[in-house]
Amino acid sequence: MLIELPLAILQAGMHILLDSSVYILFGILIAGLLKIVLNPDVIFHHLGRGRYSSVLKAALFGVPLPL
Repeated sequence: MLIELPLAILQAGMHILLDSSVYILFGILIAGLLKIVLNPDVIFHHLGRGRYSSVLKAALFGVPLPL
């Protein structure tokens, strides 16, 4: 009885990890492809100047990321 709760927690954690593993691997793949494709100089040109337009571009680009 005392061991059932920790085992249930471990099983639930493992179930969540297995369910999310496909999405984690997909995210790592997309991040790797973006790292290869995007040139850091282009990103700095659009987002690294500290102007209001850079902040607006970063905000617009970041809005769909959680989706």
